[in-house]
Amino acid sequence: MSNFCFAQTNYYVAITGNNANSGSLSSPWKTIQYGLNQLPANGILNVFPGTYSEKITIPNNNITLKNYSALLPVIDAGGITAQNAILAVNNKSNVTIEGIELQNNIQNDAQGILIEGSGTNITVKNCKIHDIHFSANPNAAVNETVNAQGIIVFGTNATTAITNLKIQNNELYNCRLGYSEGIAVNGNVNGFEVTGNNVHNLTNIGIDIIGHEGTCPNPANDQARNGLVKNNTAHHCIAAYSTSGGIYIDGGKNITVENNTSYHNGYGIEVGCEKIGQTTDGIIIRNNVFYDNEICALAMGGFAYPSGSGKVINSSFRNNTCLMNDYSGSGNGELYLSYSENSTIENNIFYTSTRNILAYAELTQPGLKFNYNNFFCQAGAASLTTDWNGNEYAGYTAIVTGTATNTNSIFANPQLTTASGTNPDFHLLTSSPAKNAGNPAYVPANTETDYYNQLRVEGGRIDCGADEFGSVNLGIDEMEISKFSIYPNPATNFITIDSEIPIGKYQIFNGSGQKLMEGSERNKINISELSAGLYFIKFQIENKSYVSKIIKR
Repeated sequence: MSNFCFAQTNYYVAITGNNANSGSLSSPWKTIQYGLNQLPANGILNVFPGTYSEKITIPNNNITLKNYSALLPVIDAGGITAQNAILAVNNKSNVTIEGIELQNNIQNDAQGILIEGSGTNITVKNCKIHDIHFSANPNAAVNETVNAQGIIVFGTNATTAITNLKIQNNELYNCRLGYSEGIAVNGNVNGFEVTGNNVHNLTNIGIDIIGHEGTCPNPANDQARNGLVKNNTAHHCIAAYSTSGGIYIDGGKNITVENNTSYHNGYGIEVGCEKIGQTTDGIIIRNNVFYDNEICALAMGGFAYPSGSGKVINSSFRNNTCLMNDYSGSGNGELYLSYSENSTIENNIFYTSTRNILAYAELTQPGLKFNYNNFFCQAGAASLTTDWNGNEYAGYTAIVTGTATNTNSIFANPQLTTASGTNPDFHLLTSSPAKNAGNPAYVPANTETDYYNQLRVEGGRIDCGADEFGSVNLGIDEMEISKFSIYPNPATNFITIDSEIPIGKYQIFNGSGQKLMEGSERNKINISELSAGLYFIKFQIENKSYVSKIIKR
């Protein structure tokens, strides 16, 4: 092997290169694996556009693999069976994979990207992954022994978790997955984000957060936990051989699922627990939209508790908009409840399909809080139906009385801007009865926004559904970013506003929309009296209102 001087940080690979080269911009290497093997600590391997026929293993810690230009390089694994994954990360830390297209891995247990073992600070972002198939035959029989995965994370170390994992802004599509998933986080993973991804046209589950499968040999650590699933879009994730969720939480713990879009999947989202004697615990589902899904918007609970599955506990489904689901006519409507304990379903909009079915609940749900929702079906209140613990109820009043739930809910047209199963707009109209119809005691988390990235409470009381009417957008228009900055952020005592344009009065709000401070300082603002947390600062620039996030340490 040749010896190279690695004084520089950036190195390069191009299909026109040569592995005898220096790896510089003007003298790039030829193959990605060779380039990775030469990188020093904290090295960056920039890959020129082109198609590279190889499979990759990350050899060391502290490596970045990324695209060189806007045109993504393609790693094509066609005909290569040496390892299951196109790109494998085993027991590594401080690794970033960015802007790479991976395609054509066709074999049983095929994987696009595999992250396995333990490690910290692992990021996969802005990648495209497609045509990952368990078989070359699109009509091949499917059973539990055939699998393929787009991005799969296995936390397999008994004591040391995978931490600070980020899967961001990737597109994953056109994969035949068998009994597996598009993106999955499984086993001993503690602290992760799956955000901004677009998963679509898959033959099974879109995004799956998993526990209790024996992935980690220590049962106490064998569940993905303390994670965030946010701003993803999942659509057309449909299996002919089972019901597949756009998003599925199976055995996870302390997971927040927010601001996602899930449509034309089997379930919009499923929260379950497949393993007998185990629990899925502390799942927060908020500010999402679920529409035009095959079976229902939400399926929640152990499907065969106690003899055939575990159970779901201490979970909530709040401020979601569920529109015209159950297009297959399964009889589940918007909600399918199997067995859960101490769950909350409130502040949602449930706008049924023309079948007028609200929910199907197989069993009694101990500790269920089901209230402050906005129900609607176009045929009218008398046509709404529910099957609840073996009893059928026809009509909204009969449902409230018979199920002993929803005493503070309403039946009314929520007046969405466009109530369509094909191209909906979930903004509430001015006259919407969903405004201020949520639980008056609900206080949103500091980091919580509505589906449209607006303040979650406007006017003192939360709305039903994913949209908060009349709230201001949290973020500066892109055209203004170059003219405006706040620093330091996070801050302890003062923030400085640096703007090319004069700023008018400012106001600072907490996550509940409560105004805490206001003033007209032009540059430096004293925030020392605020408690540590996330806040929103609203101000005027050129007669326009803007809101930005600030963090107080």
